Amino acid sequence: MEDRQQPTRQQQLAILRGLVDADAFEKFLASKFPASKRFGVEGCEAVLVGLDTLVARCAQQGVRRIELGMPHRGRLNVLCNILKKPPGALYGEMEGGQSEFHVGDVKYHLGQSASLEYANEEDGGTSPVRLSIAPNPSHLEFIGPVVLGMVRAEQTRLQDTAREKVMGLLIHGDAAFAGLGVVAETLQLADTPGFTTGGTIHVIINNQVGFTTAPADGRSSPHCTDIAKTIGAPILHVNADDPEAVVAACCIAADWRAEHKQDVVVDIVGYRRYGHNELDDPTITLPLSYQAVARHPPVLQHYASKLHQLGVVQTSEVHALQAQATKQYEQEFEAFQSGKYKESAQNWLQSSWQGDALQAVGQAGVWGRQEPTGLPLPTLAWLGNAVCNLPTGFTPHQHIEKLLQKRRQMCQHESSRVDFAMAEALAFGTLALRRGVRPTGVTPSDYFSTDPSLGLNRGHYAVRLSGQDSERGTFNQRHAALYDQTTGKRLVRLNNMVEGQQEPVEVWNSPLSEAAVLGFEYGYSLGCAGTSLVCWEAQFGDFANNAQVIIDQFIAAGEVAASTCANQQENGGSACSAGTELPGLQCVGEERWGQQSGLVLLLPHGYDGAGPDHSSARLERFLSLCNDDADHLPGHSPAQRRQMSATFTALAKEHGGRINMQQVLTMLEAAGGERGGAWEQGELAETLWAEMGLEPDAHITQDIWQQVMVQHMRRHAERLANMFVVNATTPAQMFHALRRQLNRPFQKPLVLLTPKYLLHHRPATSALQDFTTGTFFNRVIDDGKVHFPCA
Repeated sequence: MEDRQQPTRQQQLAILRGLVDADAFEKFLASKFPASKRFGVEGCEAVLVGLDTLVARCAQQGVRRIELGMPHRGRLNVLCNILKKPPGALYGEMEGGQSEFHVGDVKYHLGQSASLEYANEEDGGTSPVRLSIAPNPSHLEFIGPVVLGMVRAEQTRLQDTAREKVMGLLIHGDAAFAGLGVVAETLQLADTPGFTTGGTIHVIINNQVGFTTAPADGRSSPHCTDIAKTIGAPILHVNADDPEAVVAACCIAADWRAEHKQDVVVDIVGYRRYGHNELDDPTITLPLSYQAVARHPPVLQHYASKLHQLGVVQTSEVHALQAQATKQYEQEFEAFQSGKYKESAQNWLQSSWQGDALQAVGQAGVWGRQEPTGLPLPTLAWLGNAVCNLPTGFTPHQHIEKLLQKRRQMCQHESSRVDFAMAEALAFGTLALRRGVRPTGVTPSDYFSTDPSLGLNRGHYAVRLSGQDSERGTFNQRHAALYDQTTGKRLVRLNNMVEGQQEPVEVWNSPLSEAAVLGFEYGYSLGCAGTSLVCWEAQFGDFANNAQVIIDQFIAAGEVAASTCANQQENGGSACSAGTELPGLQCVGEERWGQQSGLVLLLPHGYDGAGPDHSSARLERFLSLCNDDADHLPGHSPAQRRQMSATFTALAKEHGGRINMQQVLTMLEAAGGERGGAWEQGELAETLWAEMGLEPDAHITQDIWQQVMVQHMRRHAERLANMFVVNATTPAQMFHALRRQLNRPFQKPLVLLTPKYLLHHRPATSALQDFTTGTFFNRVIDDGKVHFPCA
């Protein structure tokens, strides 16, 4: 780069300190945990100073949230030196001893969040930013679209239409970026209206090797970043042994994204000093390369020598910085050994279902609460009419005009017959409407026998649907987006039911991609935090297997009830991975990651003469992914019994060997919950004792503890499910299943098998009365049930 601005002395010293911290961190882990995989960043240590600069620059430009996705390489270093995770918490994860109560995921899969502040050189103030690294599986690059979905959802929630406050940052390995198809799929989302996030910054940790594979065997393109040329993204190649150049490149990337709202790539070209992991010997397959690596000085040595020659720093000062960094890691190691970061029974109780069980006693009305999904007939009639009326001057296609006329007739009276597409529209529309909605100029006496809002959900929720051809529907059934035949203007009628009195309803045709788009929608379902119904529709159900990694590693396996950690630390407040006791923020991995998603997969299913590739949605695959225990009733599996026993034993030990009412009251007060206050918690403790048949001065035994826990699991077994699989055989069933997603007190993914031929089959309808007050989703439709003639 010509005429590159030279850094000031202070900037050079900051770069040096960053390199010292990164180098000392890797060396310390290597010395204390020689048998543990850490996927160190040696050979590309400059990535750490580049990332720190990049985050600071974005914060100074007004970015307030950054969602970060990255693979294993350098992740532990980023967690501790960028997100300020206490190293002592990491040490527990290195040995797998952070908790006696659960296993969780490996240390280099876990997520973290931190509230950071960076100084503004111009005005002397500070710029805050919330940096979150998403948990991810070993399947490289699939976290990319998930992160972008989270960014888009947060932008929507914050009404960040300019896409200036929330951004995505993705770190890649060179082999994965060039080799995995999900990268190309994700890049193609960059500028599409339904998926853009205003530009993503990509940083490549380019080791010039993929596990044991040399670049000549790993790709055909000259550079690993050439795939980014497909979207015209600028690509900055920079030498990892020149940390000042790395910092300059990261500043340019931040400026590009801020100015142009487009993707940009920084390719940091270095090497990998050791094997793929530290237990691997790379010299077996790459002998000449690693002879050269062994002779090559580390970047810290090279940069310190440069600064010494420039008179910026003395060798003794560098050694002092190294000693200081090592001392800090040693102090954290001593804290780890003393048990500071080991999860206590009390902390575990607050974050687990057993804490829920104590809170739930005597609160069936709270924990069992689920809003009815049936609605009053006037509500349905008005909504059906609203979504079928077109604005003045809009010229529909003649087929659409007939379709809307037919749909109006479906909502006239309780015996009207409703098809699948209209049932879906009613579900979407009633979730989006706010309470008290009434059409302009119409009073209840004019049109309604009751208030049209009566029975609508307590909240109001945005709706987002995407997929290939989802606007119209693969089978010409939905027509959620209409096009004026004269002007070409696009109209989503569900998004224009009542101006100012509804949440947005988005319907988007997606690129011809399953993996990236489903990953994006999964991320969106996480980022919306329960405020939206998020649906992804496959063109045909069996095409979902193109996204099998997202289904297996995220949707089916990413959710266990999120938890809250206690024990305030002095690190400025960062959320933690499972087992560490950090400030009261969400953990990202109780059993695995603790990510709650209400994503809906709409999978057309059925053999309709289109051949084997367009028939089965592979129902059996989803059933095999469900966490049903076919051998044990809830609360009776060996694993659950062990968990109950370990929790009781540890709690009793912390309380002198037994648990009385006062000690339970202390636990309840620490756990918090929906009911607060000492008197209310005391009443709850008394209720618990009464339900167990104990005298007020009696103690809980382990048998009684297990009895309470088993009873809770039986009452709330659905809360423990990882997802629900539904084959909706009637339109009413689809309506209730979709509304149920947001009208119950917990979120679960829903795999909803939808029909094809039956979408237009006249007998395949439901009576409108099957949508009304008092009706609900039926797990099984009994033979002879009156209003289900087609079941």
